[in-house]
Amino acid sequence: MGIRSRVGSAVAAAALAASSLALGTAVAPAAAQAPSAPAATGAVTASEQVTDRLVRLEVHSPSMGRDVPVMVMLPAHDDGPHGVYYLLDGNSGQTESNNWLDPDRGDAARFFADKDVYTVYPVGGTGTLYTDWQQEHPKFGTVKWETFLTQELPPVIDARFDTNGKNAIGGISSGAEGALMLAERNPGLYQAVAGYSGCYNTLEPLGKEITDLVVINGNANSELMWGPYGSPDWHAHDLFANAAGLRGTTVYLSSGNGLPGPHEKPGVPQLERRVVIGGLLEAGSNLCTNQLVPVLQNAGVHVVRSAQPVGEHDWPYWRDELARSWPVIEARLQ
Repeated sequence: MGIRSRVGSAVAAAALAASSLALGTAVAPAAAQAPSAPAATGAVTASEQVTDRLVRLEVHSPSMGRDVPVMVMLPAHDDGPHGVYYLLDGNSGQTESNNWLDPDRGDAARFFADKDVYTVYPVGGTGTLYTDWQQEHPKFGTVKWETFLTQELPPVIDARFDTNGKNAIGGISSGAEGALMLAERNPGLYQAVAGYSGCYNTLEPLGKEITDLVVINGNANSELMWGPYGSPDWHAHDLFANAAGLRGTTVYLSSGNGLPGPHEKPGVPQLERRVVIGGLLEAGSNLCTNQLVPVLQNAGVHVVRSAQPVGEHDWPYWRDELARSWPVIEARLQ
């Protein structure tokens, strides 16, 4: 298997299997109609001012045939155009909100309270890798997240808010893989992409097993997503084979090594789960990330690698990485 070692993939597969049992999954409502031809843009069907800085939009997706909730946090200062940072959830994502905005998880509203950037939080997408599926999902219906996030949503955001035309995207865990795939497959759309504790192997046999574990929500399987294993759509979504698509995009990749760190203290809720399952998950993410970095670098991609000596697969460490990554992301949104 070369650089994509069986050891790394096996650890990641075991970790993801453990997470699917321990973290639970959320189910999004099924689409009400059959797939329709993608339109150039979506359309806002409803808007709610949640706080003075937070807006909830319902954005109609022509490709998915339904309205998609999208949370948007406004910049700290209304003093001119600003960039946009899209943040994707992982496999424990919700159907009514985005975990980045949960004060006990991502706590993004606090972090971005003094930042001059639009942050966009799509709601849903858990268990889909934020990609376009070939067939209907058993629970989610029509799944065309790539079309929505890259074609339909950005024009809506740019038309409604005072943006400067520069975008970045990031995600945690399976959302990290989704974010990198979206950036690689849509060169020029994002100036930067961040993968926080992701696993990026899809085309190798054990990568197929990992992908199946990610999309297990609703009894789905990855062949519903990309067709028979090894077919052209699988190759088209392989980050290793298509690394050159990220040239010109700054890539920030982070992971811990799975060992307990400063956030594992006596009295912390679910401490045992965090140490055992979170440690296994993060050890797998660390190996996956180490596999991808040299491939990207050899393809001429600018990679910023944050490899921490401790850290579990959990939100306290992703909050730390959001802060570490921000100067890199911010610089590309100016």
